[in-house]
Amino acid sequence: MLNYIVRYEIAITDIKYNPIPEKYKSGIRERLSSEDIQSLGELVSYPIGYNKALTIQRGQEMPSEKKKLKLFTNFRNAKDFINSYSDTNSLKPSMELATHINRLITKDIADDTEIGKLRTFSEKPNEIYDTWYKCRDFYPNLDPVMHFNEIFEWIQNGRDINHKLIKIGVLLYEFIDKAPFAMGNQITAILTAETIAKKYGYNPENIFPMFKSINNISEDFTSAFGLSKGKLDLTTFLEAFLYTISKTSVEISNEIKDTYIKKVKKQGDLELHLNPRQIKIIDYLTINQKITRSDFTKMMGVSFMTSYRDLQDMLEKKYILQKGRGRGTFYILNTTNANDKDDIFVE
Repeated sequence: MLNYIVRYEIAITDIKYNPIPEKYKSGIRERLSSEDIQSLGELVSYPIGYNKALTIQRGQEMPSEKKKLKLFTNFRNAKDFINSYSDTNSLKPSMELATHINRLITKDIADDTEIGKLRTFSEKPNEIYDTWYKCRDFYPNLDPVMHFNEIFEWIQNGRDINHKLIKIGVLLYEFIDKAPFAMGNQITAILTAETIAKKYGYNPENIFPMFKSINNISEDFTSAFGLSKGKLDLTTFLEAFLYTISKTSVEISNEIKDTYIKKVKKQGDLELHLNPRQIKIIDYLTINQKITRSDFTKMMGVSFMTSYRDLQDMLEKKYILQKGRGRGTFYILNTTNANDKDDIFVE
């Protein structure tokens, strides 16, 4: 298990130290989110295909399809909530948070009496959109709020040496086993695990698609649960959980690193440090050797003060050098600056 945790943490570090501009990141995020929607469909035996999932992710589903696709649009809304979730959110890791997620998922799907409802353990959970129901057992004397809040408290404040990812795996196991809600337990369980992972820095920007991870080994995952439950030992289940999320995290970090190397580093990180006007000036100077502030102002159609700020910023970042004095001042490329940016001029 330690090997999987290390791989996961290295993947997070690689993402952190290979920053890519939003225009590249948004494309990766959209694809991964669409794959997660597609995986949700496969996981709950309601397959819709990638193209339809992409349409849903973009909010472009036809009005006539809205009712049929309500589960997936609810899922998209729940993911939006997780994307915005932070330490300042009033909903702390607790059954209150899980109940909120359950309401987002089951809205306009279940009866009003079932939305966000905690079941008594003598009641059978609704099996719709839930392929884990066969894994469940009955616990007639268990208080679900108390039981799960103790787990949430352990995740947050437990002083044992268990890694947070292991604790999140235990939470997921308990959700599978206990199914505390009247409906939507499977989806609520995974989304709650995603939320906790994001809170503690183990899912940066909620980019790792946990539904895709679990769906990739769905049969092995439920088998691992059964083995762990039969042996009263969670090791097999936790290994399956950590294996699949680490595998996904490495795949995504490799894609981001590849994007950084091919599309960002090749340009010397220009898009991370300069605005579009400044990048155009870099391109201009590679051909025309020098530029004055007056030339910049006319070329970009901006005010004199804007051109001054842009050029001053480029000077401070050592992309350009200032030559001459007074009205004879002009600017040239700095091809040997201290920030090792000379590769920006290499094709």
